[in-house]
Amino acid sequence: MSLLYFPLDGTDFRLSMGLQALRGRSWIDTDQNHGRDVAEKSRLIQDHRNQVFAETSGSLSAQHKILDLVRNEVAANHRNITPLASIKEEPSPLIQAALAVQEDLVLMRETDDGYILAAACVCFPTGWNLAEKVGKVMQTIHQPVPGLNPRLGKPIDRFFRKLRAGKQVERFNWGLYDSDALFQPGWWRRKRAVDTSINCHNVGEKIFFRVERQTLQRIDDDPDILFTIRIFNNSLAEVCEDRARAKRLLHGLQTMNADMRGYKSLPRYEQLIAKYLEQAAS
Repeated sequence: MSLLYFPLDGTDFRLSMGLQALRGRSWIDTDQNHGRDVAEKSRLIQDHRNQVFAETSGSLSAQHKILDLVRNEVAANHRNITPLASIKEEPSPLIQAALAVQEDLVLMRETDDGYILAAACVCFPTGWNLAEKVGKVMQTIHQPVPGLNPRLGKPIDRFFRKLRAGKQVERFNWGLYDSDALFQPGWWRRKRAVDTSINCHNVGEKIFFRVERQTLQRIDDDPDILFTIRIFNNSLAEVCEDRARAKRLLHGLQTMNADMRGYKSLPRYEQLIAKYLEQAAS
């Protein structure tokens, strides 16, 4: 799979919202893996429904609106998508919407305490567990991310409140992991043993650069916001096919504090990754 997104610009690593307007680009991102990804979603929903889907009371109407948003966007810009035949049998409108696209879908709802995660179908989490987040406010949801709340907690809350209807934005997260599995919840990552087969000869093929493309938009004129997450995986070797990318990734890691490196699952293979990047960047 070609490297579509590489959200490092060569500057020192720092936490930032990094929001950019879509400017006419679709908030749905589809590729040749659409069939594979939605089939995996269907399997996870069937086998692990309580881990990948959650909802709070009173969210059903907004879930229907999200389904309409997805259908309209697919009809307008992604007519090549073939929906799963089983979608019509699914009672949840949010799951129906999620089974039509490769994105995971999250409904954020404004309350007196701030925005909460009101409903979600997240089949491809990166190191977190949906059941622990549903009904929680954003600063609680973001608590595991080192330094995020002190730096960005209030700006994120303010952005959510002021996001205009009709405006669509995107941002990116990234990490390095020893698996390209799409389903990587927190409990799975915590119990995953170090892969002792990874060495200096194969680290490029066995470590994966995992990017989350996230989009945000208000649902009609409601306070509710749709948050989407789409996963892209590339091997470290694919990233380093370009010397400039290898150099920027190496600099990002070198300027990242230890807590953040731990959060991004780097310490297990940090020395191997650093030496590989140094060689690729030279």
